[in-house]
Amino acid sequence: MPVTRPDFSRLFNALSPNARQQLVGLAVWLVVAAFCATALSHDYGRQKSAAETRDKIIAETAAAVLARQSLERIVAGDRISLQLLAQELLALPAVTGVTVQDVESYPLTQVGEIDRGITVTAPVVLHDSLAGSVAVNYVPGADVRFPWASLLLCLVFALPVSAVAALAVAQLPARRGTPVIAPAPAKPVPAPEPPLVAGLYLRPLNWAQLRNQLSRGALEKLEQQLQERLRLLCRIYDARPLKDAGPQQGLGFTGADGCFRAVCCGLLLRELQGASAVSGLQLALAVTPGQLEDFSADRLLAQPRSLYLHRELLEEKDLAERIQCHESDAGLEVTALAPVYQKLLDSQLQQLVQA
Repeated sequence: MPVTRPDFSRLFNALSPNARQQLVGLAVWLVVAAFCATALSHDYGRQKSAAETRDKIIAETAAAVLARQSLERIVAGDRISLQLLAQELLALPAVTGVTVQDVESYPLTQVGEIDRGITVTAPVVLHDSLAGSVAVNYVPGADVRFPWASLLLCLVFALPVSAVAALAVAQLPARRGTPVIAPAPAKPVPAPEPPLVAGLYLRPLNWAQLRNQLSRGALEKLEQQLQERLRLLCRIYDARPLKDAGPQQGLGFTGADGCFRAVCCGLLLRELQGASAVSGLQLALAVTPGQLEDFSADRLLAQPRSLYLHRELLEEKDLAERIQCHESDAGLEVTALAPVYQKLLDSQLQQLVQA
């Protein structure tokens, strides 16, 4: 499910002028504060790194110098002099403790905090032999502090800047919110139409003759009557008009009993045309398999007032023992339905004629 993003401009315009002013001032102050904090942090990190390098060099140098100065005093066992030399190292920045040991690692003197910080050692050498060692503890970069005072000063000076920005926004004319147009719902993909199993085709045979005999209004009324009957039969037998029916009109039928419904529809249309006293239109009717691209039932649509069946449909299961037909010169002519179905068809015809 797609995630919808909030429209911040619409939400901002919906706020009251005071709320917008306060929001802009707060946003400007936060931006300035973030910029100052980032800049001071970068400078603090640079100074801290340089101080750590410097303190390490000082501690290593102090340990080496003290090792050279402690040689005679370790040999002589002069602990007081060692104590004084070690005390002098505590004056160096970052040095927290000094330890001088003999060759057996026994502490001769210890000053300051020897367990704090990082330890660097230097050996005390006498004629290429170890006479003791010196350990110097130091805290790298201890004299560098984060500039909290500078950050606080920047935040204080950011207040008037944010106030000016808020006042500038308050002076801007309020824009009317543009109406939000909801996206049009996606059109569902239409389901594919089921395949046709049968088609009922009808062709007016004497239309040219009627055009010479009847007035234009009578012809339009006759055509309107035929179209109304076709629409009524489409609703009754669940058919749909065929767009590509060639020079004739056609109704398509789908489903397992499509062939039988096509025959019933053709018989009912034939009887309706015969029962109409004012209609002189002669229709030729034929039931064919599906929709014929190259119409090959011209011979079936040459006889008026008859319903012909294509030979390919004679073996359809839904027509077995339901229709009565016989051979003729034009083909298989359907005369009626089986008695049970013909009785129902006659009753339906009577209802339509009375209506």
